[in-house]
Amino acid sequence: LWTEVVSQIGFENLKKFAKSIKFAPVNEDYTDLEQLLSHAMLAEAYSPRAYVAKMICKIEAIIRENCSLILPDDAPHIGFIRKITSRKLKYSRAKIFTLNYDLLFEQAASKGGYVVIDGFSFNMPRVFSGVNFDYDIVTRSTNKAISEENFSPKVFHLYKIHGSLDWARIQNGDSEIFVKTDLPKSPVMIYPSSSKFESSYEQPYFEMISRFQQELRGKNTLLIVIGFSFYDKHIKAMIDEALDRKSVV
Repeated sequence: LWTEVVSQIGFENLKKFAKSIKFAPVNEDYTDLEQLLSHAMLAEAYSPRAYVAKMICKIEAIIRENCSLILPDDAPHIGFIRKITSRKLKYSRAKIFTLNYDLLFEQAASKGGYVVIDGFSFNMPRVFSGVNFDYDIVTRSTNKAISEENFSPKVFHLYKIHGSLDWARIQNGDSEIFVKTDLPKSPVMIYPSSSKFESSYEQPYFEMISRFQQELRGKNTLLIVIGFSFYDKHIKAMIDEALDRKSVV
């Protein structure tokens, strides 16, 4: 992302921007976009300026653009979903927690014929509510009455802790609701910055992070980590705490 920001904005313009917010470290070896955005957001909060706000919006637009990905034919996502859902149906559903904004898992689920339980209702508009994670998909015989329900095998949970490119915030009377829609102009996302911890305590992110901690504390929990640098301290702390409790293998 840093490379793309430099490519589209220009290194000299970034240096000028960094100087305007009194951020010194930007040089030829600098690559930490999160640190620069954090400083810029703090500067904008204390002393709002059109130039700074415009540059922040431009960087955020570049992030969204570079996370708008199409699932390649040789992507491993479908195979990964197939493996983690190949378990006895008496066990809880497989749960994927991701910090990514992209829609690759949703695209993989669509191609593979899987149902994604992601916290949004199945009716239109698809409105977010934490209670939707407690629902499940079952199959029933249509030609005879049976007492037991059979859980559908091709189902998994998806928790997007930092938001998603297809989440939108809309006003509903005096309150706000979150809906799932096609590529909104201002997606509900936590951009790379030091405010990630604070934002995690707002909905809908709080529901996602709470479910993550709840799952970590469960018995016989297997946590598979792929591609996470452990840079997000609040998430790392939850994993460390679970390990201390000896509830994670």
